[in-house]
Amino acid sequence: MIADLLFRLRAILRRRAVEEELASELQFHLDCEAEKLTRAGLDPSESARRARLALGGMEPVKEECRQARGVAVLETAVQDLRHTLRGMRRSPAFTIAAVITLGLGAAAVSTVFTLANTLFLRELPVDKPAGLVSVQPTRRHGRIRGWASYPDYVHFRDAAQTLAGLAAHYSTAPLFAAANGHVQQVNGAVVSANFFPLLGVQPALGRFFRPDEDRVPDRDRVAVLGYDLWRNWFGASTDALGMRLKINGTFFRIIGVAPKSFRGVTVQPDEIYIPTMMAGAGYRWCKDALASDCTVFDMLGRLRDGVTVEQARAEMTTLMPFAWANAPEGENSGITVLPARGVEHPDLVPRSELRFIELLAAVAGVLLLVCCVNLAGLLIARNSARVREFAIRSSLGAGSMRLMRQLITEALVLAASGGALGMLLSLALTSRLNSMFYSVDVEGDPLYYDFNPEWRVVLAVAAVAIVAGLLVGIVPAIAAVRGNAGERIKERSAAASLPLGRWVAGAQAGIAVALAIVAGLLVTSAQSMIAGKNYDASRVALMRLRPRLIDYPPAKAQRFIRTAIERLEMIPGVESASMVGNGAVLLGQSARVSLPGWAAAHALECGYIEIGPRYFETLRTPVLRGREFDLHDTVGSRPVAIVSDALARRLWPTGDAAGATVMVNGQPHQVVGVAGDALLQPRGMPQAPYVYVPFWQNAAEIDARVCVRVKGDPDAALPVLTRAVNRVDPDVPIAETMTLPQQMAGRIQPERTTATFASYAAVLAVLLSAVGLYGALAFSVARRKREIGIRMAIGARPAEVLLMVVREGMTVISVGVTAGVGLAIAATRVIRHLLYGSGAADAWTYAAAVLVMIAAGLLACGIPARRAASIEPLAALRED
Repeated sequence: MIADLLFRLRAILRRRAVEEELASELQFHLDCEAEKLTRAGLDPSESARRARLALGGMEPVKEECRQARGVAVLETAVQDLRHTLRGMRRSPAFTIAAVITLGLGAAAVSTVFTLANTLFLRELPVDKPAGLVSVQPTRRHGRIRGWASYPDYVHFRDAAQTLAGLAAHYSTAPLFAAANGHVQQVNGAVVSANFFPLLGVQPALGRFFRPDEDRVPDRDRVAVLGYDLWRNWFGASTDALGMRLKINGTFFRIIGVAPKSFRGVTVQPDEIYIPTMMAGAGYRWCKDALASDCTVFDMLGRLRDGVTVEQARAEMTTLMPFAWANAPEGENSGITVLPARGVEHPDLVPRSELRFIELLAAVAGVLLLVCCVNLAGLLIARNSARVREFAIRSSLGAGSMRLMRQLITEALVLAASGGALGMLLSLALTSRLNSMFYSVDVEGDPLYYDFNPEWRVVLAVAAVAIVAGLLVGIVPAIAAVRGNAGERIKERSAAASLPLGRWVAGAQAGIAVALAIVAGLLVTSAQSMIAGKNYDASRVALMRLRPRLIDYPPAKAQRFIRTAIERLEMIPGVESASMVGNGAVLLGQSARVSLPGWAAAHALECGYIEIGPRYFETLRTPVLRGREFDLHDTVGSRPVAIVSDALARRLWPTGDAAGATVMVNGQPHQVVGVAGDALLQPRGMPQAPYVYVPFWQNAAEIDARVCVRVKGDPDAALPVLTRAVNRVDPDVPIAETMTLPQQMAGRIQPERTTATFASYAAVLAVLLSAVGLYGALAFSVARRKREIGIRMAIGARPAEVLLMVVREGMTVISVGVTAGVGLAIAATRVIRHLLYGSGAADAWTYAAAVLVMIAAGLLACGIPARRAASIEPLAALRED
């Protein structure tokens, strides 16, 4: 068996030598038979003739021997491949056009696969990542994720039997760090001592935490540096070990450095790690960060050998604390175990994020369809020009299946080449999306997403490219080999025209118009959101003052914030300054709002923002009735509130809200004003009601997000504003220094990503549809040269011929554009959740997309039309 296999392999790899041996052996048999006949008394020439007759012919016997080797199919495939490569070299223009066409579509598909793989499937870059699981508390009946307290973590760690280990981590700790002349707020992690051993991570320098360093609260003040921080702050020097590092006002001793390849277990790279017993220094929002009512930790576990995720999930459900089963709404009420893959597990990802990936996949699929249709048109045109070649090959004995196999091989080679090009283009496209949308978060902090393609992405793209090549190649192959060879060999050309190619271009035009309209709507919608309605985001700079991180008491923190605002307003070029408490400047948090006497169940869920004086002036939000807050609205004065117009209409539909009393989280407030609604909701969603209360009436408020309106460029003003605040107290951390447009752009990152991706697809679709129409018309003009010559010989003017060709092309474009507008109207309903604003300007987007497609169509028609109009009648009539 092995000898037979080796012979077959030799027949493939050393075909020439095997063929020479076969010819020599057959010749030996012929010579032997001829010699035998000669000895019997025949003439030598007659002996040779009879020997050849007895053998049955040299070539048929050779073919039988080749079939007996069992490698004929592979040899045929190799022949087809060689013929394909020769054909590609002979037609470089067609080859380049086909490969680029399919490569553009494959690039879009590869980019979506890469995004989905990174977000939902990629494993952590640690030892044996397949065994890692996320032990995830859940809230609201399993719909959203929750967090565990330290006692919860200890309970699950000590009781779990299906896990080889369970670690706790709080990986988004804001740490205001100072060491070796550097002062900066960085992202850090509070981790249990078994965190690094569980992951199988080895230190690049020094060591990680010992178990005894994570047993007594506030005793062992040790820290591990991230590799990048060690390199940037300490020059990658070993002298960093043992040095002091000040974190949120507390001094730590550096004991180790994490490896270069490890950036933490979230997309926010961790620069510093401290043990859980020092959580009080890393988490300032609880009086006791290790208490049972402080839920801040995530849990990461490793399965025991032979244990499945389902078994671990079933066990964790039985270990759930009893209090969780009766927890109030919004608290931990369940627990699940999920594979530790990607950024978020699809089961706990908001539906909007899943729809974002689904929409990108749909756009990529449509673009791939356009590319395949364009490639099919190219193949039909090319095969139509090769009809005589196929007819001659058929007459020489090649069957229809043999020809089809050759043509499908050509399509598969083009598909493989296009898929490889698509992977390369995807690297550039993904890198661009990463730098635009995934490098920083909405607070300006750095992010790290690993978008390097994995084997599953490469295989998926290869499969898509091959399937596309098969589907695209079959129909042109069938069309090319059908019919009688004798009749086809007499034809001087394939056809007088190529109507199918033109209507294929029309279909492309319809899809291109739909994509262009969708992309235009997404782009203008994102721009309107950033520009704002009833708020003006331009020329507003933001910064976050965080006295809480260095343990300032509320009174001292508020004095600092008040002084900082006064200093900012004194800077030349600053028009106004204000601040908000917790939550983003425009979004805030939520609160329960009702009227006096209402039952708690009837209270409205509203947006809630604690704001300072001049907030509406700074954001250019109109105050419709009443007044803004001022410096007299303090802790000692009567609680007051400002309501949005939407809330006023709901609570006082027939009266004036000013002067009325409203209950905010159960506390009465007098309404002193009504503000205009900041339009932040997608189309089709009702306007969210908001209630605003004075920042200075909350004596416990410590941190503040400051918004400053300047006369010039807010980006350029940020360093000046930061220096002014540092002069008030250089110890207070300042974070999230950015402009309001940048923050708003980050808030709609999925919408902007979709808009960018759809714009890429739309530009390519318009270009490909124009190229497809140009190719179809150019082919038609070339095949109709004699007909056009006759028309001009009997009196047709060049202008009439030009108009005839343009009319044929634009008829196709017009039908495609009409169909595309209908598709866009249907698609707009699907993407309605991504669109902002009233939609009053949508007609301009539709018109612009239609005009672009018409212009592209006219350009595509113009060149073949001019070529047709310049045909010389006599020269055309003399052609065969």
